[in-house]
This record gives sequence, structure tokens and C-alpha cells, in this order.
Amino acid sequence: MKKILLIFFSLSLFWSIPAESNTLTIKKNRVIKTKGDVFYKWPHKWKFSYIMEHWKPYAIQEITDNVRYGKTALRFELRSGSCGKTSKRSDDCKNGPFGSERYELLPSNIDKSFTFNGNVWHTISWYVEKFDTPLEGHNSIWQIHNDGDWAPMFNTDLTPEGLYWQRRTACNAPEIYKKKNAKGNDGCSVSWKENANVKIMDRNEVFDKWNDVIMNVNYTSKDSGYLKMWINGKLVYHYQGPIKPPNEGKEWSNKSAMQFGIYRMAEDGVHPHTQINYYDEIRYAKKKCSKLKLEQLGYSCDKLERQKIEVDTLFN
Repeated sequence: MKKILLIFFSLSLFWSIPAESNTLTIKKNRVIKTKGDVFYKWPHKWKFSYIMEHWKPYAIQEITDNVRYGKTALRFELRSGSCGKTSKRSDDCKNGPFGSERYELLPSNIDKSFTFNGNVWHTISWYVEKFDTPLEGHNSIWQIHNDGDWAPMFNTDLTPEGLYWQRRTACNAPEIYKKKNAKGNDGCSVSWKENANVKIMDRNEVFDKWNDVIMNVNYTSKDSGYLKMWINGKLVYHYQGPIKPPNEGKEWSNKSAMQFGIYRMAEDGVHPHTQINYYDEIRYAKKKCSKLKLEQLGYSCDKLERQKIEVDTLFN
């Protein structure tokens, strides 16, 4: 009888132990592997932004206690001074007069060369924990980027006033950058009149809650390109014009995709606070909104696509 009770007690103790919350693993080639349902139909693998010597167990975790939908989400924790090298030649700690820190996930092209082409729908849900220190410098939640030295086509910027959507497509357009004696990241500025810096959320809408982003993008270097973005079911931005830069070889590749995580820069070096972001429901579909299964998140493709807003263009 005592033996039976002991076995029962041991099993009860085992069943009461919570499952390990972090189910993410990372390989030596910086590629992550998840066990949950953060990604839906995503067409490529993801890799950590820095080389492996800068990886920390707390940097990115797959967790179960704060999710937008389903079973798991990704938790990013960026502490003060978390800068490093993205490659052997690139050191974010010595990024000119601005020090930058980043824990991001980037497209991994190890198995195959990947780029978005044509009409693509994708989503990303994010949650930023509120921090007490002032927002200074640049702070990005997600970006639409490319492999080469071209400027990021689009990125977010979290400011004391709220969240801004920055467009730099003019920095990649030959008919514009040649007149300014600049090209891509070299000499690029979001302040050019041909670029844009649009407020898409007030500060009081940003923190301590899940926010859902839905994007429909026609990835092309032609004028037929466009980007529409809905946040929490509301159309907040519509751009018409080239999305991808020209393709001019390895250093000026226009292979384009989304990347996400915490990327911040400060004029006096590094930020003094720890920042925690969560990400979930990173979904992908070609051509049709209906393939995203947005009804699971409480949205209707028909209602989204019927919305209109003033269009931003390259030559506003």
C-alpha cells in the first residue's frame, strides 16, 4: 500500500511540474527552430541577426504564457549594451556616431535563395512591454529589407509621440538618388521630400497589448508596386510605386523580405533599459487574403479590402 501511495505521489509531482516554456533552439549557423505555431505557411527559415558569439539564452525564446493566438509566441529581450557583429566586417558597437543594438530574426538563405516577388499577403502580431526610460534615437519593431546595400524600403520607428512608418524607396530609385549624389544607404535620408515618415499609431495605443498588422505588398521594382497596411483592422497606410530596388548583383541585390525584432540606435551609444517584445501569428500567402485565415484573429478580408485611404507616392 505504501509503495502504491509513493508511486501516486511521484506521478502527481511529475504532472504538476510545468513544461519547459522555451522550445526554441538555435543551430551553429544561427538558424532557429521552433516547435509551436508562431509561423503559418512561412516560405523560409529564420536566422539570428548577430554571429553566434553574441547569442544569449534569453535573447529569443518560444513561450506559452503570452500569445496572440494558438499555443506559442516569440519573446525577445534586449538588454543595455546588446550590440555585436552581424558579420566579420560589420560591428554594430562601432556604427559611426550612433551605437546600435539589435536582436532580430532575418531570412535565412542557407538552403535556398529567397525573395518576395509579386502580390504577397503577410501578417505579424506584436506586443511591446512598456518601459519607464524616455524613448531616444531609433527603435524599430519590424522592417521590410533586402540582401544588398540598398536602403530598407520600409521600417517602423517607435518615438515619444507614437509609432511611425518610414519609407525610403526614393533612396533606391535611380531617377532620384542620382540627382542627390547618393545611392541606397549611402547618403540616404528619410527626410528627402520623395520619402515619407507617417505616424500610424499614437503612443497610448502601442504598449502592453497585442497589435495585429496585415500587409498586402506587390513586390516589384516597377511603378505597379504597392504596399497596403492595416493595424488592428484599420487601413493606416497605402503606398503606390516601386517596392524593390534594381538588381545590380551581389552587393546591390534586391532580394527582399520582412525581418523583425528589436533594433534600436541612440546618439550617446546604447539605451539604458531592457526592452521586451513579443511576436506571434507571422503568416504568409500569395495573391489572396483569404489564405491567411484571418477570421481566426477576428478580421474579415472583405471588410479590410473595402477600406480606402490617401495614397502615398514616390513623387508626392
